[in-house]
Amino acid sequence: MSAIVFMLRKSLKNTILEMLHHPLKLIVYLFVGAMILFGGLSAMASPSEEGVLLDARILEGVYLGILLLVTVPTLLMGLRSGTTLFSMSDVCMMFVSPISPKKILIYGIVKQMGMSLLIMVCFLAYGGMAVNLFGIEPWQAVLLLAGVAVMLLLSQLLTILIYSFVNGNETRIRVAKTCVFLAVAFVIACVGLHLYRYGLSMDSALEAVSLPVISYLPFIGWLKGLLFAVLYGQQTLILFYGLLLAVGVAVCAILFMRSNADYYEDVLQNTESTYEVRKAVKEGRITDKNLNRRNIKVRGTGLGKGWGANAFFYKQMREIKRRSRLAFVNSTTFALLALALFVGVILNQNTGDDGMSPSLRMMTILMMGVYITFFTNAAGEWSRELMSPYLYLVPEPPLKKLVWASLTSLIKPLIDGLLVYTACGILLQATPTTIIVCILTFTSFGAIFTSSNILSQRVFGQMANKGLILMLYMLLLLLIVAPGLIVGLVLLLVFDLPGVMMGIPVILWNFIASAGIYMLCKTTLHNMEVL
Repeated sequence: MSAIVFMLRKSLKNTILEMLHHPLKLIVYLFVGAMILFGGLSAMASPSEEGVLLDARILEGVYLGILLLVTVPTLLMGLRSGTTLFSMSDVCMMFVSPISPKKILIYGIVKQMGMSLLIMVCFLAYGGMAVNLFGIEPWQAVLLLAGVAVMLLLSQLLTILIYSFVNGNETRIRVAKTCVFLAVAFVIACVGLHLYRYGLSMDSALEAVSLPVISYLPFIGWLKGLLFAVLYGQQTLILFYGLLLAVGVAVCAILFMRSNADYYEDVLQNTESTYEVRKAVKEGRITDKNLNRRNIKVRGTGLGKGWGANAFFYKQMREIKRRSRLAFVNSTTFALLALALFVGVILNQNTGDDGMSPSLRMMTILMMGVYITFFTNAAGEWSRELMSPYLYLVPEPPLKKLVWASLTSLIKPLIDGLLVYTACGILLQATPTTIIVCILTFTSFGAIFTSSNILSQRVFGQMANKGLILMLYMLLLLLIVAPGLIVGLVLLLVFDLPGVMMGIPVILWNFIASAGIYMLCKTTLHNMEVL
């Protein structure tokens, strides 16, 4: 065990030394970390205004969704390949050592706990929002954030435990997948049946997402029930859910100790694949084909058209159509459409003299869609083109190549906006002008996200999709879109124009800013090396 402690100590020391050897990166991380801590702590310290607090049941529903998003994908991805808590250096030094596999797993879990604490710090700003919006105490917000970190750790433990029982057995893998889907279906059924019984209204929706029966869901429900029992001061429920959670964790520990912990082969393969992907991205070369295990049906060959720089666009279109017959329409589109329609139905119940107007309801769904797209927006097909050497060798102007290579990432928000906000506009009986403005606003934010990712690639040499770079990326985005938002607010408040007019300066500014970023980043494809 002393060797493992030595490894942990040396890993921490080397991480600190590596940061000191890159002072610019260290300054950026410290700045972003300070901004997060200052924003979160100041928000928690500021008193909330009475009379403007949101219903606490909203917090319950959002928190349940976060726990599901943290746990379910990890379990599903780990059923076949296990979950990797290790780096390649850990594998090279630990897996060949005469140390118990269970002790090595504890080492990986301890390292994962450190990552969970870092994620908890990054979410500190959201804790400040919860304090202000729901009127909870700062220590309660910290408790909820700690619960997310605990769920991250529990999801890794559950994945390793389940994998140790289903490894190599197709029948057991299908049974385990069915159990995971049944757990999600249980939550959906509870909410759906409650809404069917009491009608689609805001109050019934809030009751549905905070039903006590949902807290009976193993681990996710138990943890959520325990934390909110603490928030509400319900002593009996604290003991009940605390006991369930403690017994559940103890049973998992006993089952794991009695299981076959020989997870080396598959976890090694998963770790090596992850390492190869990261190495390929850093070196700017094409990722090996065997790293992409997804089977793609070949429905057609040849580009069909395209010459020079625009050949990249037609090449990506061919690849997109191989993955799906509906180009640009994927699971993200359907999920956003379903969520927008659900929220639209709920908001549609608030009709009457004091209810929200269709334009205001559309604006609410628009803000929700933009916020979700910020986190789900992938770099797109163009990020893979950046790792292809022929993109740099084509004798075309670099700006022209950059535009054509990223055009599919600019078109997808337009298609998503057309489907989502046309459907919501029909549902909410909004005017055609409002629908068009919402579609163009959503599309303009998609352009901003794509161009900002190009800027991140140019400045940082990687996508702004992880760690503290994501937080810095959020601050830069706020600065970029601020002028359009300010002009829109002035038109709305000072000149008393209709609310839909606020979107026009936002649309214009977002497209202008996106074009400006493209111009600034045109030299990204000027050299052979990816910066």
